[in-house]
Amino acid sequence: MRLAPGDLFVTTRKKPTDAEDADARAFATRHGLPFTERLGRSIAHHLREMGRSAALVLRTDAIHLVTAEARLGFHPNMAARRIAGRGSQGDHYLAVAGICPGDHVLDCTCGMGADAISASHAVGETGRVVALEAAPILADIVARGMRQYAHGTDELRAAMRRVEIIATPAAPYLAALPDNAFDVVAFDPMFAWPQKGAHGLDLVRAFAVDDVPDPALLDEARRVARRAVVMADGAPGPRLESLNIPIVSRDRRRWWGKLDAG
Repeated sequence: MRLAPGDLFVTTRKKPTDAEDADARAFATRHGLPFTERLGRSIAHHLREMGRSAALVLRTDAIHLVTAEARLGFHPNMAARRIAGRGSQGDHYLAVAGICPGDHVLDCTCGMGADAISASHAVGETGRVVALEAAPILADIVARGMRQYAHGTDELRAAMRRVEIIATPAAPYLAALPDNAFDVVAFDPMFAWPQKGAHGLDLVRAFAVDDVPDPALLDEARRVARRAVVMADGAPGPRLESLNIPIVSRDRRRWWGKLDAG
């Protein structure tokens, strides 16, 4: 399911506060979407009345995408397991990138933020993680989720709160940075085909932007990185191969490649 602006409208929960109503109206204006008052009616009613396929429902603590079939919102997904060290083979991303306390990391493809959260936990309070998201609506959903998510461990919530999310494509952001601005620059674009069972990414797919780096963007990333540029790809790594990025780590679903800073 991929959504265009013409598929969407903005509303609130059934009984919003005045602040939530104002927030939803401002969100709709910012993204050029129609707003409709909830008036205590069901989302199904508004979907029919608006003639659109999905609603963005704003609350103080979350933004949900609601369709006739599903209700989707922010969740840290695998980041919780990765921070708790419960992965079966360790955290390939952190190992490949060599991320350490105090590092500055630029995640060029935020998505649901699992890599950014894991990196934030690894760099700690003395480090910095900036996560770029080219889809503005998804950036707002994930940023609010990271600020307001109230479950999980103290470590997980602290890591989320430290991530800086910026709604922008990677190319102009990288071009504006000085040389050696970050220790690591990372890319984890949407894979060429959906991974079976990866339902946690349904929200990303709804707003997905084709953000696969090209050689010119990788050159910019190498200029910005002090240590390395890393990129994930779905097994068996066709995009890594096409970009001549050496594969340095792999598991059943995801392969990682690495370029030294240049």
